[in-house]
Amino acid sequence: MLRPARFALAASLALLAAAPGAHAQSRRLTLPDVAASNVYSGAFFSGGRFAPDGAVVRYVETRDEGTTDLASLDLESGAHAVYLSGADLTAADVNRRIGVEDYAESADGQRLLLYTDSSPVWRENTQGFYYVYDRSTRRLRPVGSRDAGTQLFAKLSPDGSKVGFVRGRNLCVRDVETGAERAITTTGADGGLIHGTTDWVYEEEFGLRDAWQWSPDGRMIAFLTLDESAEQTFTMQDLRPFYPTATTFRYPKAGTPNAEIQLSIADVATGAVRSFDTDTWREGGNETEYLPRFGWVPAASGMAPTVWMFRMNRNQTTLDLLYGNAATMGVRTVLTERASAWIETETGFSDLVGGTLTYLADGRHFVWISERDGHRHLYLYRTADGALVRQLTRGRYDVTGFLGADEPRGLVYFVAALPSPTERNVMRQRVSFAATDTPAPQSRTRTRGRSPQTATVGVSQAPERITTAPGWHAAELSRDRRFLIVTRSTLTQPPVVTLRRVDGTVVRTLEANADLIARLAGTRLPTVRFTTVPGAAGDTLNAWVMTPTTFDASKKHPVLMYVYGGPGSQTVMNAWGGSRAMWHMYLAEELGVVVVSVDGRGTGARGYAFKTATYGTLGVLEAEDQIAAAQYIGRQPWADASRIGIWGWSYGGFLTLNSLLMGEGPQTFKVGMSVAPVTDWKQYDTIYTERFLRTPQENPDGYRVGSPQTYADRLAPNQKLFIAHGDLDDNVHLQNTTQMVDRLQAAGKRFDLMLYPGKNHSIGGRATRLHLFGTLTDYVRDNLIGGDAR
Repeated sequence: MLRPARFALAASLALLAAAPGAHAQSRRLTLPDVAASNVYSGAFFSGGRFAPDGAVVRYVETRDEGTTDLASLDLESGAHAVYLSGADLTAADVNRRIGVEDYAESADGQRLLLYTDSSPVWRENTQGFYYVYDRSTRRLRPVGSRDAGTQLFAKLSPDGSKVGFVRGRNLCVRDVETGAERAITTTGADGGLIHGTTDWVYEEEFGLRDAWQWSPDGRMIAFLTLDESAEQTFTMQDLRPFYPTATTFRYPKAGTPNAEIQLSIADVATGAVRSFDTDTWREGGNETEYLPRFGWVPAASGMAPTVWMFRMNRNQTTLDLLYGNAATMGVRTVLTERASAWIETETGFSDLVGGTLTYLADGRHFVWISERDGHRHLYLYRTADGALVRQLTRGRYDVTGFLGADEPRGLVYFVAALPSPTERNVMRQRVSFAATDTPAPQSRTRTRGRSPQTATVGVSQAPERITTAPGWHAAELSRDRRFLIVTRSTLTQPPVVTLRRVDGTVVRTLEANADLIARLAGTRLPTVRFTTVPGAAGDTLNAWVMTPTTFDASKKHPVLMYVYGGPGSQTVMNAWGGSRAMWHMYLAEELGVVVVSVDGRGTGARGYAFKTATYGTLGVLEAEDQIAAAQYIGRQPWADASRIGIWGWSYGGFLTLNSLLMGEGPQTFKVGMSVAPVTDWKQYDTIYTERFLRTPQENPDGYRVGSPQTYADRLAPNQKLFIAHGDLDDNVHLQNTTQMVDRLQAAGKRFDLMLYPGKNHSIGGRATRLHLFGTLTDYVRDNLIGGDAR
């Protein structure tokens, strides 16, 4: 990617002075509207997925009276139909209609598994109750008694005759017709064994909650078992009741023991359970620590029933793809990926969608996502022996999601950070699937950061951009490879969902968000420009700058920087930012603050080297870049260098503290607002922390130099620091803030603190959000602008 010279950076920022204001708009932003209402929330196309035939999409539709239907939309004709009426969903066991939250259907489409009345375990609503609806008899049956407890991750067997689910940390199977229930496991218990689901840290950091799968023939179940008894417990106290109540759960902090883990096979007919020897179950050592992903090799492969699984070392620098033979229980290594820093397997949070491993329709090949050549790309492998066939995509860009392959036409579909890291677009690449049984002659061990010695690359031309409008695109490819569901947004436009043909032609709009777009058009909003600024090491860093419609470049303006900055993350995205972005717009428009966000070293979509630059010392290089960016902005003619603030949440709260306190931070930032910060990485969990820092035993200096607590005595008398935290934060514990407060007080420093009783990491609830963002707004007004500014 071409990087503009330094003089061009100043010119880019100077252009802000010429940006026309939207003076015709009459509606003004208010704090209650942006922080504690649905005024700017918009509509969402939820629950939609392609039906098996590929030309129809089905989704949950809520009627005005509150009932939920499963609706069908024909992509070509636009015909809308009710696939399953909510009026037919009266459940006898609760004597009322149930609302559908999610669904799955049997292969023949005759039975639907419906999910309802859910509640969160930690982050997601993963526990609730399931019902089976028979389309031929119109009969609705519960999957087990509600008195026995909530059910998790229920799934129909391939033939639709049985339902498996997790209840009380045990795996169960129920016959749909007879209602007979078999407990596959019986030893699950709090503080001990967990079958078919996972512990807190696997859910939070690997995104692995559902930990069991039917075999393709439905005769067996593969499932994980964790023994969390060696994990230490963490207790949070709710101090609101007359006598405090405690919540205690297993939380492995950096350097402490993880849960033991193993993968087992259950025979559904007999209930017999056998376990694979993966060297992860009570083996000791850190070389084989995690099993973050698993599944069944497709029957189309022609192989005997086989389970694939990922195995990682504790530092997450090595990933083994293992095959387990379900008949012999033998385990073999198919390929090994190694990295100089870390390997990501999690989907969703880390901007990696579609998964690291995807088997193709022929069953004989799979697509593998790797960053081994310095950027995240797609590679084709042979299923049977893990032999590399060829690299499918190549270039100085990151693939952020694999959507699927059209093998007959020689095409792969994916999402990539193109034409720049600030955008995402749906792409397709013409590749060669011919002669795929002849692998490239090379080792199966791959090392990230080194170019693979691929004999046949298979990339015949540059990728074709399917989505052409600026912005951030996400997509789902239909099973017949003819259609895409595409969601597009920009920083100033909420998501619009369309159905498209695979060449990008729009068939019809599924969600136009017309009401919100019209409301925004009638609202006085600031101007947002994407630009670049220099970092501490001379890197060109991506940024956006938000200025009010009354912006006058001849006057000095206060500046507030917004930071997150965690490994692989981004805040500088041309994507709809929801309520957080609307609050920034409120600050700009109503308080006259220039709001800026900068993605420094360690952030994503700029290649492996840029992302891993912070490896081993989290918070040091990132803070240096925020300080350098703030100093550069402070030199612009429209910025008041004496009134620059920074704020962030979670990792951003951590970086706010370091930016305020480290290096030239005390001379650069007047204000810092830190919400739910990590203040010592030894207090955070194993999987996330050690991925980037290794263990505290291996890297004590890395933990020390990156901790804001180390620099508490550097808070300057003229600096203003505000910290907020929820006291029931199970993720970043209040202990982090308590220890930081202790260090600040010991150093004789003045600061401001706000606690939110009963609130977790999100500090949710309308009244609470209004209080939090009202307090943050007042802090900006009082300390960056002056108390009389309104």
